[in-house]
Amino acid sequence: MTPLTPAASYQRTRVISVETLRRQALARLHKRLRTVDELIRSLENYERVRVSQRVDSVPIIRSRKCS
Repeated sequence: MTPLTPAASYQRTRVISVETLRRQALARLHKRLRTVDELIRSLENYERVRVSQRVDSVPIIRSRKCS
């Protein structure tokens, strides 16, 4: 086994840290994707509940005052 030169050692350390940064960035992207998916589901549920409440509600008819 040949010893690593300082340049090769630096390059290896740099490659490892770049790979680590990429993994961390990918993990953050996946977390954001899950958050966005959850937000979309929540908004869809909210809209579904809102529509069902409108259908179930009785319209109020405003009458004008008679003088």
